[in-house]
Amino acid sequence: MKADSKGKALKDAEKCVELAPTWSKGYSRLGAAQQSLKRFDAAIDTFKKGIELDPNNKALWSSLKACQASLDVDRKHRFAAAEIERQAETERLKRLEEIRKEIKEDRERRLQEEKAEKEEDLLSGFLTEITARSEAEGKDNSNEAKVEAPEGEDDMLAGFFNEISSKPENSDTAAVSKSSVDPSSEQETKQENVLTEKYTNQDLGDGRTQVERLLSSHYEWKNLNPYAVFQLDIDATEEDIKYRYKKLSLKVHPDRLRGVENAREAFEEVKNAYLRLTDESQRKTTILHIENATDEAKKERRKLILKGTKETDLPSMEDFIKVKVMKHFAEIERMRRISDKNMKAYNARDKMQETEEKEKIQKFQEFDKNWSEEDRRDKRIGNWRDFQVEP
Repeated sequence: MKADSKGKALKDAEKCVELAPTWSKGYSRLGAAQQSLKRFDAAIDTFKKGIELDPNNKALWSSLKACQASLDVDRKHRFAAAEIERQAETERLKRLEEIRKEIKEDRERRLQEEKAEKEEDLLSGFLTEITARSEAEGKDNSNEAKVEAPEGEDDMLAGFFNEISSKPENSDTAAVSKSSVDPSSEQETKQENVLTEKYTNQDLGDGRTQVERLLSSHYEWKNLNPYAVFQLDIDATEEDIKYRYKKLSLKVHPDRLRGVENAREAFEEVKNAYLRLTDESQRKTTILHIENATDEAKKERRKLILKGTKETDLPSMEDFIKVKVMKHFAEIERMRRISDKNMKAYNARDKMQETEEKEKIQKFQEFDKNWSEEDRRDKRIGNWRDFQVEP
């Protein structure tokens, strides 16, 4: 019987009972209609009312027993269906927990791998730096300042080391003079708002000469030391720095040197050096690097003399320190570039890992969506709603 027919039969039976409440056959028809719609509890109550009116009606007794049997079978079926759905839900939750655990373990594993790789990279960089310095010092000691040319940026750095080791620059362009070779106590007490006569009277040449100096070979390494860019020693006051910036920026300004190629680039080198020297933290760090490199140069030169090298065969103390300071700043920059390169690689790997995690989550969401299709969901909800505990 179709659902529409069952519904119509139920309404007819209800009307029949309403019109003839003492007619037992009407209850038989109503109970049968309710049973066909699987309303077993209501059907049993209806059959019992009919039996109360006609206790000897065998048809009502038979319908009551059949309805009770159908109720038992239906309960068993519903219990089994509910158990299946319960097991499916348990499996889904279990799978969800497994996926979450996999994501967590994968994230922890990657973090550990990154940590190990970072430590390995730091150690490798440190050993590379130590090895490079040792080789450079050993070759300097034998008066063979040759650096084997590696690839890329290291090739440029090697050429720079060769140049500064074999041909020290003129003393008037260096950032280390007698004041930094033999610093006095006046440097510590000198007032920052006072101009120093030796710097105000210093001949800086013309604009073309300054452009050539600022953009000479390997200038990207030489100009790492802002004091070298300004041709000042570390005893220069803040007023000296400001005064020198005004003079140099005017000499190399592109508006005044329109016929000089790369004047703009030289002007930017002066500007960048000024920004570093006017930042108190950067200026103090720069002075500390220069002082450390100066001390190392003095110790190294002293060792060479003690080993038998004639002092006349060595560059002057001022040139020796000058080369050491330039090498020191170049090494710092090289390590910074290595660090930046590693950081970019780490960021790229993090992005890739993030994409992989998103893909995993998307897969889980698709799995959950497929499992929760509308027809299965409606069926599952219905089973749970209608489920009754088995007696």
